[in-house]
Amino acid sequence: MEGKHEAGIRAGKKRIPRGNATPALPGPPPCLATLPRHPFVQRGARSPISGRRTDPPPIAHRDPLGRRARMSRLARLAGAILFLLCLAGSSMAQEAAEEAPNLDFQQGPGTFSIGNGLAEIELGEDFLFLDRAGTERLLQLTENPLSGTEQATVLPASDAEQWFVIFEWDEVGYVPDDESDLDAEGLLESIREGTETANAERQKMGWSTMEIVGWYDAPRYDEETHDLTWAISGESDGIRNVNRVVKVLGRRGVMTVTLVSAPDELPLADPQLAGLLGHYRFQPGNTYAEYLPGQDRLAQFGLAALVAGGAGAALMKTGLLARFWKLIVAGVVGLGSVLRRLFRGERAEDQPISRA
Repeated sequence: MEGKHEAGIRAGKKRIPRGNATPALPGPPPCLATLPRHPFVQRGARSPISGRRTDPPPIAHRDPLGRRARMSRLARLAGAILFLLCLAGSSMAQEAAEEAPNLDFQQGPGTFSIGNGLAEIELGEDFLFLDRAGTERLLQLTENPLSGTEQATVLPASDAEQWFVIFEWDEVGYVPDDESDLDAEGLLESIREGTETANAERQKMGWSTMEIVGWYDAPRYDEETHDLTWAISGESDGIRNVNRVVKVLGRRGVMTVTLVSAPDELPLADPQLAGLLGHYRFQPGNTYAEYLPGQDRLAQFGLAALVAGGAGAALMKTGLLARFWKLIVAGVVGLGSVLRRLFRGERAEDQPISRA
């Protein structure tokens, strides 16, 4: 059904780029080694064992931990962010806390708007939601460059799961999906071209660089759901990361959905992403099927350019965010006064500092 987008992408015909221009987005280099492909969960796929059709897991609407545990989760999230800042000195952490807006994590159940009415997603109680402002601040605090396209973040409320999803909207126009093949090796070569520039900029800012390990799942396009997906593995500071990228084509642009996780977490996070995207939809008037030829803007590139321009840019989000999750699980620091500043807007000096 149009508007119900799954992250599960069926393997289809390969498509070859036709010389379309690639957007000027930075990307890291390709890899010499290719990782084993992990089959992505898809709605309506037939089980190779039973032959039955499967659906992504439903969004849970239970609350096994209770309100106190959920608030503890939010506190630990903020504490982990601030610990990253503390690594560079307590004065920097205090200064950042004074300037930081509230990171307003909203918890389901509920329906949350993405992109000012462009799209929406329904979440159960097992998920947290950050709006555009919160997403931008989260990326800044974890040393990730902003593209100006960030719209929302979704993450699990459970401490046991180490992954999250970022939604970004690119109003590039209607992207035609008539390319005949997606050349994975050729696309990796294109990604390599943008790496040196991207890493040079990160070094100027004192940030870590990123190196691609290889395709975890080569690019594939589903002509029925208009979803383009791939998974790529990268390494930063000796930390290996994988992110799944789903490009959901719309009438006037593309919603990029990036799943960030550790490699061993991806088999568990993939079905969760499929379930989330099963509850994501463009609002009426914004779906791919509603494109009006001759009236709506037409993008000057195709599917291959989306991969070449998006793979590297998305992978840049993984390296330092992996540290962020590692600290959350460890629960190393909880700065009471600064947490109040982040979540409630109180002055840091109003309360003493406490440790978790």
